[in-house]
Amino acid sequence: MKNIIVVGHRGFAGKYPENTILSFKKAVEIGVDFIELDVRETKDGKLIVIHDEKIDRTTDGTGFVKEMSYKEIEKYDAGIKFGYRGEKIPLLSDVFEEIGDKVKILIEIKECEINKLVNLIEKYKMEENVFVGSFNFEYLKKVRKKLPIVATALISGPIPYDYLKECIKLGIRKLDIEFHYLNNEIVKKMISLGFLVNTWTPNTKEDIGKVISYGVQFVTTDRPDICLSLIKE
Repeated sequence: MKNIIVVGHRGFAGKYPENTILSFKKAVEIGVDFIELDVRETKDGKLIVIHDEKIDRTTDGTGFVKEMSYKEIEKYDAGIKFGYRGEKIPLLSDVFEEIGDKVKILIEIKECEINKLVNLIEKYKMEENVFVGSFNFEYLKKVRKKLPIVATALISGPIPYDYLKECIKLGIRKLDIEFHYLNNEIVKKMISLGFLVNTWTPNTKEDIGKVISYGVQFVTTDRPDICLSLIKE
């Protein structure tokens, strides 16, 4: 089948607690090309890996990330609700240290100070090993200005037509689109404009097979195992 880049969404979130070191390691073990993760900043300025603005859904604690210090947050278990005790919400630096030399990383900026992210990428020499993406176009503009060597992606539900020209101008050349908004014609058009097309998050064999048939270059999924099995068929 076509050469598809498989991205483990929040690691291997279909089977393991999302955005944890365990989930990332399990994704690496099955052979993903990328892991995807989300970044937020704590009250004391630490960059941590969590999707939601609160810790309630994924841990046994409660509270807003930006109102808590990392020392407070790390007391809570990020695996217990999913049957895996002892997992913590990791620092982004933890992921770079444990996973960074094994797989490429798609970083989705949820909310953080861009200089801190840029400095961390530079500190760990991850410039050529990451994509930085966000729904927030202003974040991407800052990343392009401060660290133009890093590949960037605009994340959106439907195709963000109003931003395409500025993306091309700024060198943002990857689009991460929710899979229901794609078809053969749209993917072909975006590729003709010079964009890489990633889709999120088809999780069934039927949906993953459908987006592969559209000609996307990346598939971000909670079930990278299914995607990898389809590619090998």
